[in-house]
Amino acid sequence: MGTVLLEELSFSSALTHAVVLRDLRQYEVTSPAVVVNMGGSDAFIGHGQSAALPAFSSTILHGGFITGELLAVLSVETVQNGEQQARELGWADFYGAEPGQPVLLRSAQDTIGTVLLDPALVLRQPGLAPGEKAFTLKANLWFSPAGTNCGIHNRHDFIEVHTQISGLGRMQKFTSQDHASLYEDQLLSPGNTNPVPFCLEREGTFIYPWHQYRADTDCIWLALEYHLS
Repeated sequence: MGTVLLEELSFSSALTHAVVLRDLRQYEVTSPAVVVNMGGSDAFIGHGQSAALPAFSSTILHGGFITGELLAVLSVETVQNGEQQARELGWADFYGAEPGQPVLLRSAQDTIGTVLLDPALVLRQPGLAPGEKAFTLKANLWFSPAGTNCGIHNRHDFIEVHTQISGLGRMQKFTSQDHASLYEDQLLSPGNTNPVPFCLEREGTFIYPWHQYRADTDCIWLALEYHLS
């Protein structure tokens, strides 16, 4: 099987131990872990019989083996006093300390490297010419307490997906910057990634509908950002 190099991410902590595995021929998972396929092709997971873990998807493994181009493995922890722990770790208050703003805490961000993706396949976008492009992948964790609406927005200059690490949350889509205009919920429990990045590529940028993350319980989630190089 050979030596496997585990790259610990800067935001790895008692909240969740987080590592990256590259060009992995085989690695054994021995304790519950969220496994995220961050690459542009299928990874494979299993125990005796392997199954595909598609690009931009994730699962929880309690054992077995994983193989793939670029994977993140994050420990499954029982998180208590998550906000206090995140603040003690120095996570930034995204909205600052202004009264009335949501509690949205962000860990340090790591640049993981370059990933080749075909936006026509990744975004399931009809009419987009096929072809691989290079993206710079960045990753960080977020925390919000139960009942938090994290902010409706529609601006990103990158492709983004979210993987739930602890708690229950959701990605929500809206027709305007108004909670009453909600038209879709994508429910996220630990180990889930929102199924397809919901942006369109237009002339080198990415267009999103109005959307937000909502924390139904205290939540920690992983954000993956793919920036067009």
